[in-house]
Amino acid sequence: MNAEQRLQDMGLSEQEAAIYLILLKTGGLPASLAAKEVGLRRTTAYAILKGLAQKGFVEVFIKRGRQIFIAEKPQHIAGYFEKKLKAFTEGIPLFESLEKKHIQTTGVRFIETVDELKRFYTGILREYRHKSYAAMGNSNAWQGLDPTFFIQFRKDRAAAGIHTRILLSSDSHETNPKEHNLLREVKFLPAKYLFKSTIDIFDDKVLIISPDQSSLAIVIAVPAMVDIFRSTFDMIWDVVPSK
Repeated sequence: MNAEQRLQDMGLSEQEAAIYLILLKTGGLPASLAAKEVGLRRTTAYAILKGLAQKGFVEVFIKRGRQIFIAEKPQHIAGYFEKKLKAFTEGIPLFESLEKKHIQTTGVRFIETVDELKRFYTGILREYRHKSYAAMGNSNAWQGLDPTFFIQFRKDRAAAGIHTRILLSSDSHETNPKEHNLLREVKFLPAKYLFKSTIDIFDDKVLIISPDQSSLAIVIAVPAMVDIFRSTFDMIWDVVPSK
C-alpha cells in the first residue's frame, strides 16, 4: 500500500491526498504552485488546502505577503486523530521518507477555528513539557471558547510540569481557578485596562487570540517580534503588584 492509498484509507479524497503529499515532498507551497503540481485549478486547490487545514493536515503561514501551505508533520497528525491512530502510525515511516527536512516555519500563521486552536494547545503540552511561558489576557473570553477543554488544559499543563506567569484583566476573577497546584503565578491588571484578547508568549512564537477578528487567532513566529512581546510583558509584570 502506497502513501496516497494510506491517506485515502483515513478518509481523505484522492485530491486531498495528492496535495498533502506534494506539500510534504516540497516543504510547502503557495496555492498556485500546489495546484500546478497536482494538475488542478487554483481555486479548486485553494478550497482543498483550506479543508486540509481545518482537518489538521496542513498549516498556513504568511511569508513575504503570500500564504504558504505546509504539511503538518505526520507524528503530530497521529496525535490529533486518536480514532485513526493505528492506520496512520503504520504509514508514518513512509510519510517521513517523503518529508523535506529543515522546513523554515518562521512567519505568521492564522488559526481559523476553535478545533485548530485546541490542537495548537495540545501540541504545547508536548513541546513545553517541564518548561515555562507567559500569558496576558481575559480568562472569561479564553475559557469561554470551550470551557470543558480549557479547564482541563490548565490541569494537563500543570501535569506536564509547565509553569506560567499570567497577567489577567480585572474581570477575570470569576473564571480564575483557586487551586494552588496549577504551577501558575497570577497578577491582575488595574480595572481600567479591559480587553477580550489573550496573548501567549513562548520562546519562539506568540499566540494572539482575538475572537472578534476575522481569524480566531494568529501565531507570530518572528524572533524580533517575539522578543518585543516578551520584553513588554516583563516590564508590565514588574510594575503590577502581587495580591
